[in-house]
Amino acid sequence: MALNLCDADTLARARAAHERTGQRLSQILLDLGVLSQEHLAQAYAQSSGLPLWDGQGEPQLDERFPDGFLRYNNVLPVWFEERRWLVLDDPEDDGLLDLLGRLAPEAQLAVYPANALGFALSSLLGEAEEETARPADSIEHLKDLALEAPIIRMVNDLIAEGVAMGASDIHLEPYKNKIELRYRVDGVLHSRQPPRVEDYSAVISRIKILSNLDIAERRQPQDGRIRTKAAGREIDIRVSTLPSPHGEDLVLRLLDRNRQSSSLVDTGLSPEVIEPLRRSLAKSYGMVIVTGPTGSGKTSSLYCGLREIVDGASKIITVEDPVEYEIPGITQIQVNDAAGVGFANALRSILRHDPDVLFIGEIRDRETAEIAVQAALTGHLVLSTLHTNSALGAIGRFLDMGVADYLLASSLIAVSAQRLVRRLCPHCRRPGRPDSTLCARFGLDPDETIWEPEGCPRCARTGYSGRLPIAEFVEMTEPLRHQILAGPDIDSLNRAAAAGRSATLVEDGLARVRAGDTSIEEVLRQAG
Repeated sequence: MALNLCDADTLARARAAHERTGQRLSQILLDLGVLSQEHLAQAYAQSSGLPLWDGQGEPQLDERFPDGFLRYNNVLPVWFEERRWLVLDDPEDDGLLDLLGRLAPEAQLAVYPANALGFALSSLLGEAEEETARPADSIEHLKDLALEAPIIRMVNDLIAEGVAMGASDIHLEPYKNKIELRYRVDGVLHSRQPPRVEDYSAVISRIKILSNLDIAERRQPQDGRIRTKAAGREIDIRVSTLPSPHGEDLVLRLLDRNRQSSSLVDTGLSPEVIEPLRRSLAKSYGMVIVTGPTGSGKTSSLYCGLREIVDGASKIITVEDPVEYEIPGITQIQVNDAAGVGFANALRSILRHDPDVLFIGEIRDRETAEIAVQAALTGHLVLSTLHTNSALGAIGRFLDMGVADYLLASSLIAVSAQRLVRRLCPHCRRPGRPDSTLCARFGLDPDETIWEPEGCPRCARTGYSGRLPIAEFVEMTEPLRHQILAGPDIDSLNRAAAAGRSATLVEDGLARVRAGDTSIEEVLRQAG
């Protein structure tokens, strides 16, 4: 069953483990990461002759099935086309099939992936009854629990579901009598059925063991990293813990190595931004800055720019916190404040290694800013990110950090601002017309077509699937350099930047709305 999804060596190891432990072959392949829950559900449907549920219909409680029964057996009752359906994840459980046949002989059975089914079931039933937390376990007991099969499977499923959903982050948040589990998908958090309070310490310990963190340390923040395989894909996971009044708050940042963009075109940036950005990256010295809030795709865009200029003839060094993706042909340095390796002192050492191009993960303080500017003035191409709300806001931010205006005007090549907006689901988006308020605000034609979200099973009823960037790009011109020296108020900078500026963030977003890529609500949420 679905065994053609892995190579012969992996299958041999799985069979050996099956013979040794008696565990199902399918579950072993899931644990190894070579088989996804989706693949398993397809194989079950094929072998059992049951249909694969497509998400249609209305999940609806049935008095014949208590909540505890549904939770324990992972069965979802659905009403569709005036008929009762019972959706399950394991059609090989003969005892369950017999029981369902006796309790609801008229119901149609269907198959669905276990993790997605569990989340649909939790949405129907709500949170499980609150449980009272147990006293803190000993470190030795936590280690034992973290190595037990149920906890290992729980953590594996938690990560696999994040990958299957396309989540960028997984949040585990402890409260007095409950745990919150939330996945950030396309920039929006979605709650799902969490681990039990009594299992939470073991789950945290398991994740700490995988990321080489100290499971005995619960009062200090810790950061680690996991490399694993989920659903047959290589996943890098950044782990961050934070002490809270009721336990440790945990965030897992999922970095799918298979989804890395390899060029600027792959990022989804508009050609009006890509062309001047490539011109800037072709220069031999100066500073290129990408701005925006956390999670706006700044680093990803610069990574793609770096990949395009790796030619073997230039020495490229990065200093990052942390190193998100490894790029062949580039020397990447990890910031480690505990070991005294910060951005500023790492840059001083890097400059002695004769680099041609420097990538600084983020400019946070005056010292780092001054070193970056000096490097740009002494024959290095410097790329970095900055947290500002607009492209031209970067100029004021540098001056606020104490960089001299004449040095900034001489070193800066270009600055870009970027946001990520949710992409409309191509299967359910619908055409609409802008209302009078939007027409007056943005100069839209009342008769032109704009696109709006609808919601369907393929996009989990959100109306959106995936994200794309909107951006503005400002190249430094002589009028803009003169304005930096004369006094950089935002209105004067905007007038001086007109000749070297692409569309603004909102203008770029409206172009994406007209193309049917996103909605006006998304553009206003991110850039309005």
